[in-house]
Amino acid sequence: MKYKTTKKDMKSNYDKIIGIGYCNAQFLLKFEEPTAYSARAEGWACDYYDVDGVLISTGYAPLDSKNAKRDYDMIRKYDQAAEKIACDYNLKYEEQKEQVNTLLKEFVREARM
Repeated sequence: MKYKTTKKDMKSNYDKIIGIGYCNAQFLLKFEEPTAYSARAEGWACDYYDVDGVLISTGYAPLDSKNAKRDYDMIRKYDQAAEKIACDYNLKYEEQKEQVNTLLKEFVREARM
């Protein structure tokens, strides 16, 4: 279950943050559960995922990237690759999950550089 937090707390607790717009990494994060979320006056703002010590913030108002690359082409490339895996119904669920999570870790590794 995810907990409610503030953007300020998340910014201060992570050295590396990747900010991703709403639904731009939906397939890449398909098998991950968010650890926390933030809200604003209008309602939900973003979810937070901790992947190998890097915070991924995604939503209507995600955090800005910090000490990590935020390259839309790179995000799109990895998300499209994850979509192909997630929509391949010849693979078992566990195989899909394993392959997509491997892509997610590669994405985070590349974004750290």
